[in-house]
Amino acid sequence: MRARVALDTMGGDAGPAAAVRAACALSLATDIETILVGDEADLQNLLDGQPYDPAQVTVRHAASWVSPDEDPQRAMRRKKRNSLAIAGSMVGEGEADALVTGGNRQACLLTVQKFFRRLPGIVPGFGFVFAGGANRRTRNSLALLIDGGATEQCRPEDLTAFAAMGAVYVHAVSLLPRPRVGFLPSGEAPGRAANHPDALAATLAVSADFEFVGTLREMDLSAGVADVIICEGLVGRRAICGIEDRAAEIPSGSDQYERSIWRRRPWAPSGTKPRSLVDVTTYGGSPALGFSQVCLHVHRQSETPALRNAVVQAAQLVRGGLAESTRQAVAALR
Repeated sequence: MRARVALDTMGGDAGPAAAVRAACALSLATDIETILVGDEADLQNLLDGQPYDPAQVTVRHAASWVSPDEDPQRAMRRKKRNSLAIAGSMVGEGEADALVTGGNRQACLLTVQKFFRRLPGIVPGFGFVFAGGANRRTRNSLALLIDGGATEQCRPEDLTAFAAMGAVYVHAVSLLPRPRVGFLPSGEAPGRAANHPDALAATLAVSADFEFVGTLREMDLSAGVADVIICEGLVGRRAICGIEDRAAEIPSGSDQYERSIWRRRPWAPSGTKPRSLVDVTTYGGSPALGFSQVCLHVHRQSETPALRNAVVQAAQLVRGGLAESTRQAVAALR
């Protein structure tokens, strides 16, 4: 099956050049068709300077884009034909099979909600991919935090679906036969459904597709305890901020100083380097789950390697039937 991936070239910090390099390299090494969405003249100029297979790289013009710092709702209203919206509509209308973007994260969420088809009876979630700490079980191991901001309050059945969706994704990417799933509670508003781990455990513990490891603390996220972490949107956003802050906190000075700083961090397992928590050169994008189509959002600082990995991963998920596998996994827990 030949996969067609719409690559939004205009939203990330690296600009369109990184996306063009990724598409050109893939055209010479794979059968993935990459559709570059952005300013046509700029993209063609960049393509003219690279060796590539023109049968597998095409361009779709977009005159505007949503920058990472813009208000997403206002920008999407004012810029109807921005690169992200055009790429999303191509997937929604069947001109492409998957969307990859490094643009505004919330604008990406709005795009998939508008143009993608939701899987019946499933509340979608947005994942955030980061390193699972030093205890990796396969060469491709990663950790997936879901929901990363799409759903403010979750019913137990929503969290159950998040667990099934996350396990399917991690299995597809990391080839883990039975991913470990943990629950990160909000710790507030005791009456809310999401704060009843016993009810969740009764459902999740019987799954043959993953291992439920119970309730987690925030310090457990980067310790390799779980491959999939499920939570409400507010909890997920707070956790994402914490992970990114830790990844950005690179102590200055000697290695000895760095080790002394990191030994005092309860969330940093032995041997874990700060940048390895969110390695934008390795991880091929965070997925929007619960839709019939594939969308991967890469970190805004992603360069060519991460964009290339994201396109390859998107094609892998399309060919592997992510949507149908997700539907079956969720149905098995209901």
